[in-house]
Amino acid sequence: MITSIRKIACVGSGLVGQGWATLFALAGYQVTLEDVTEEKAREAHRRVETQMRFLEEKGLAKSSEEALQRVYVTTSLAEALEGADYVQESVYESYPAKKEIYKRMDEITDPQVILASSTSGLMMSEIQKAVKIHPERCIVAHPWNPSYLVPLVELSPGMQTSLETIQKTHALMEDIGKVPVTLRKEAPGFIANRLSAALWREALNLVDTGVASAEDVDKAIVNGPGLRWAIMGPYLTYHLGGGKGGIEYLMRHIDVSKARWLETMANWTETPETAVEKAIKGVHEMPIVKEHSLNELETWRDNRLVDILKSRRITDL
Repeated sequence: MITSIRKIACVGSGLVGQGWATLFALAGYQVTLEDVTEEKAREAHRRVETQMRFLEEKGLAKSSEEALQRVYVTTSLAEALEGADYVQESVYESYPAKKEIYKRMDEITDPQVILASSTSGLMMSEIQKAVKIHPERCIVAHPWNPSYLVPLVELSPGMQTSLETIQKTHALMEDIGKVPVTLRKEAPGFIANRLSAALWREALNLVDTGVASAEDVDKAIVNGPGLRWAIMGPYLTYHLGGGKGGIEYLMRHIDVSKARWLETMANWTETPETAVEKAIKGVHEMPIVKEHSLNELETWRDNRLVDILKSRRITDL
């Protein structure tokens, strides 16, 4: 545990907030999970328990019973923030909503308490405009879904964020088993979402223009580049793809021919309605979607992610 952090407030108890609460409590921290209604808060607590038991069953966590006792739910923001050493906010994804909650949290919490946002693409520099007292302790800490399993967390400081805030948040993320990456400057969508959006646009384009079915696009990713991406990113992938010459040979020779492919790829900035309709139709035509409910698919996904995570532990250099 980080010695200066003992109690964590998770503001917002949706899927992302639940995942955060699960990980923080399993790592030994006291957690208060807040939401606007008792019904939402109780449901969040039930899902946290389910996630903890799942991780324990899979050998990825220790006693879930003990950890669950460290999770408290409330509908009072003031109560959630009382005595907190770190706040992980996961409320509605909009600047007005974020700014309002950050203004209130800035007024309630002690100056040294870090205020971290789970936003998937909003800029902390903009959110900080509502933080009049201590904007230096605000930062984005964006997880990937399902947040209780996928290790990635993207740290995106605002223009007023202090180095101490970055370093302390980075250390906390590592302490709960996350793999933090830090943006050197702000960009909408951060790192992984921007890469994902570029791939998604071309995936939509391939189906929209009749090149392939949605099912075959998914098969192509899962059984090709997706296998490599589970253990290495694009830079290392292409470094190995350049043979003895490595990344330099690939960039100066092999990669040149790929420029012609780019000329035929999608470059739209708004998804065509035809692509939307074909994407929906294509997904519902997949046999796995026809035969299984969303809950069943989520369970299947989580089990496969566990297999991958365990295999990476064995094979890491």
